[in-house]
Amino acid sequence: MTDLDDDLPSLAATGPGTYRLRVHARGRDHAVDLAPDTITEHYLLQCWPAPPTPAQLLRATDDYGSQLRVEQPTPTRVTTHTPRGQHRQEHDILRRSLGG
Repeated sequence: MTDLDDDLPSLAATGPGTYRLRVHARGRDHAVDLAPDTITEHYLLQCWPAPPTPAQLLRATDDYGSQLRVEQPTPTRVTTHTPRGQHRQEHDILRRSLGG
C-alpha cells in the first residue's frame, strides 16, 4: 500500500480537535492463535468530537481480552499537533501497523 489517503477515510469528520473513540469487538475468542479461512472477528469504530476524558471500559466479556486487561493499560495517547503534522503522524502509525 503506497498511499493510504485513497484507502482509509478520515475519522476526523469535523476537522481538527479532540475526539472520543468507541471500539466494539466481537468474535475475539474464535481462532485466537489460528489463521481461519473465514472472518471470525468483527469491529465497530465510532468517533465523535468531545473534550478529552479518561478512557472507560464499558463492557468486557471476551476471554482473549481478559488476558490483556490483566496488564496495566498504556496511557491514552493525545496528539496536539497541527492538522498537517497530525495527519502525517496518523499515516505513519497506520503504515507501521500494516507492516510498511
